[in-house]
Amino acid sequence: MSDDKAAREDVVAEYLRTHPDFLTRHPDLLEQLELRHGSGTAVSLIERQVEQLRTANDELRDRLNRLVSVAAENEQLMSRLHRLTLELMPIEAPGAFFDHLGTSLNEDFGIDVLSLCLFDPAAAADAGDDVFAAAREDAALDPFRSLLDGGQALCGRLSESKLGFLFGARAGQVRSTALVPLGEQGRDGLMALGSADPDRFFPGMGTLFLGLLADVITARLALSRPTEQRRSA
Repeated sequence: MSDDKAAREDVVAEYLRTHPDFLTRHPDLLEQLELRHGSGTAVSLIERQVEQLRTANDELRDRLNRLVSVAAENEQLMSRLHRLTLELMPIEAPGAFFDHLGTSLNEDFGIDVLSLCLFDPAAAADAGDDVFAAAREDAALDPFRSLLDGGQALCGRLSESKLGFLFGARAGQVRSTALVPLGEQGRDGLMALGSADPDRFFPGMGTLFLGLLADVITARLALSRPTEQRRSA
C-alpha cells in the first residue's frame, strides 16, 4: 500500500470515528460496502457489528469472572490469616510461636520454606530452626539493602547466592521467593517465603497478605523486647 493511499485511508477512518452517524445519513452506502469474514464469506455490516459486540461481551465476561475468582481467593486468604493470627496470639514461647507459624504457612498457605533473618540475636536465639540472626551491617545483606530500606515486599526468583544466604541447606527446594522487610524500613529483619513452584511468587503480584503477615511477626517481636526497648522504639 502506497503512502498516499494509506494517508487517505487514515483520513476516511478518522472522519468516520468523529461522525459515527455517517452511514445512518447515507444508508445507500451500506449496500455497497463489502466486509469479509475470517472464513472468507461476505457478511453485512450489521452482522459484523453484532459479531464484534459478542466478542467484546465475552471478553468482559471473562474479565469479570477472573475478578470474582480473585476476590473469592483474597477473602479466603484473609480469613485464614485472621485464624492464624488468633492461633498465634496466646503463644508466649518464641520457638513455639515460629514453629506454629511455619507449620501453618506450609499446611494452610502452600508455603514450602519459611526463613526469618532477625537483627536481634536474643530474639533469634530461642526462635527455632526457621530463624537465624545477622547484624544489619553484615555485608551478606548488601544485596537486600534497597529492599530493607524501601520497606516493600518483593516477589520473584533469586540468585543462588541470595537463596543460600536466606535458606541455607534448604535453598535447593526454593524456585520462587517472597521477601518482606520486618518493621519500618526493615528495622527488625527480613522474612523470606520460599516455594518449589517457580511461578508461585512473581513480580507484580499482590502483596497485601505478605504485609499483614509481616505486621503480625513484627508485633510479636516487639512484645519480646525488654520494656525499656519497647518504650524507645
